Amino acid sequence: MKKRFIAMAVSLGLLSCAPKKDNIIAIDVLIIPSEEMDAQALKLNSHIHQNNPETIKLDENHIPHITLLQCFINATDLPKVNAALEGLHKAIPQDSLQAESLFYYQDKEESFAMVRIEKTKSLLKIHKKTIELVKPYIVKNGSEESFVQNPDGSPIRESTVIYVPEFIEKYSYENFDPHISLGVAQKMLLDSLAQHVFKPIQFEAASLSVYQLGDHGTAQKLLWQSE
Repeated sequence: MKKRFIAMAVSLGLLSCAPKKDNIIAIDVLIIPSEEMDAQALKLNSHIHQNNPETIKLDENHIPHITLLQCFINATDLPKVNAALEGLHKAIPQDSLQAESLFYYQDKEESFAMVRIEKTKSLLKIHKKTIELVKPYIVKNGSEESFVQNPDGSPIRESTVIYVPEFIEKYSYENFDPHISLGVAQKMLLDSLAQHVFKPIQFEAASLSVYQLGDHGTAQKLLWQSE
C-alpha cells in the first residue's frame, strides 16, 4: 500500500527527487545621485523623450542612476548580497561625483545620450569594491525571466540578457564607463541640450541601492537601499 502511494505521489508531481531550481534575478548595484543631479537628468530626459517618445522615460520605474555592477544572482542569495554591501555607501566621499559632459555621437543624425560621470580614483575604487563584495554570489545562467517583464508583454531584448553576464569582463575595471543614461534623440536637439540645459556639476551619492533590472538595462524594481 505504501509503495502504491509513493508511486502515485511521484506520478502526480507531489514528490520529486529532482533538485529545486533557484530563481535567478538580474540585478544592478547602483548609485542614486543627489537631488540636483537627479533633477537635471530628469529635465534632459524629458526633452529627449518629447523628441523621441519611443526612447526610455525616466520616472519612478526607470530611475536616474550610475551603475557600478550588473550581474545575475540566485534570489535566495539577495539577503547575503545586501548584507555584503552594507556600509559601502559611507565609503563614497562627499561631493566626489562630477557630471563631466552630455555625451552622444556627434557624427550621427540620431544618437544615444548620457551624462558622462568623471571616472575618479575614488569612484573606480567603489566600483572595484562592489564587484569584490558581490562576486561570490554571481551566477551566469540567467534568462529573460530574470528581469522585470515589459508591461506590454513584449520579450526582454536578447541584447539586454547578453549584456549582464558580460559586464565584469567587458565593461568593468579599465573599461568602466560611469554615466547616467538619458535615451535616444536627434543630434540637433542634443546639440541644443549640451549648450543650453546641461550643467557640469559636482554632486553626492544619495544612496547605494540594488535594483532588479528591466529591459534595456533599466533599473526598475528596488530590492535594497542603504540607510
